[in-house]
Amino acid sequence: MDKKLVVAMSTSCLDYHPYQHNIRILRLNIEMGGRRYVDGQTLKNGDFQNWMLEHPRQMAKTSPPSRLEITKFFLKIMDEGYREVLFVGMSEALSKTCARVREIVPLFEGKMVIRVFDSRSGTFIEGMMALEADYCFRQGRTMEQTLARLDELRSDCRVVFGVGDLSYLLHNGRLSKTAGFIANLLRLKPLIQVNRAGEAVVAERIMTTVRAMRVLSDRVGTYLQRGNYSVFTLYSGDLDLHRDLEDILASRNNLHHLPSYPISPVVAAHIGPHAFGVGLIRASPAAHQSR
Repeated sequence: MDKKLVVAMSTSCLDYHPYQHNIRILRLNIEMGGRRYVDGQTLKNGDFQNWMLEHPRQMAKTSPPSRLEITKFFLKIMDEGYREVLFVGMSEALSKTCARVREIVPLFEGKMVIRVFDSRSGTFIEGMMALEADYCFRQGRTMEQTLARLDELRSDCRVVFGVGDLSYLLHNGRLSKTAGFIANLLRLKPLIQVNRAGEAVVAERIMTTVRAMRVLSDRVGTYLQRGNYSVFTLYSGDLDLHRDLEDILASRNNLHHLPSYPISPVVAAHIGPHAFGVGLIRASPAAHQSR
């Protein structure tokens, strides 16, 4: 039987996942203050949050790994004896990394099969899909069976988050400039949702952060009425904001002690230091098992 492996991106929050897994992480790059760092390796969430707060007028730049870096990454995996690799990536509407990986696939033809799965989402939604794929492989499922399972998860997942300042999303081209300009002009605290196409769009325009959290909580409640979901929270760096969100989710939805994940520096560079969010995905055993 061919050895199978799952690869995820550093945007997946798996660096902060509490359980062991056999998923390899393809790391993106981030440049700030004239220096280049590797997401989650030479730059951690806390250090990057401190930098953003200390340099509010500066914007970090992010980039996918180069073709050469990606080729070397997969060559190492092939040298370890793996013959089938499933790459679970951030939405192609938000990152060029999936496309970069597809570019190198022909180089491995006849030696190792690399399949690319666009999560059409981000953060720990990517991570949960990667964990589910790893679970499927360990259960003996084929590549095609595993891809079919990920299709099911992708069809019913949500990521919604609030930001304190839209300048980061606008600067990095991840949001419509017209919508963002109007929201910034009016000093709104909008909710941003990753839609079914994997795009970041303004879901609602709200005047205050507390109101945004309440609306977000109500959205979560509506989703939970429709089915059984795994729910987690996200934060970029402001722990006080995150605690406020946890309190609101507990009081309005009776959701207590939810898993929470710091957002990776590459993602935080696009949403700023005062962001908070919630992710929902159809309940799966994979994300909650130790390896």
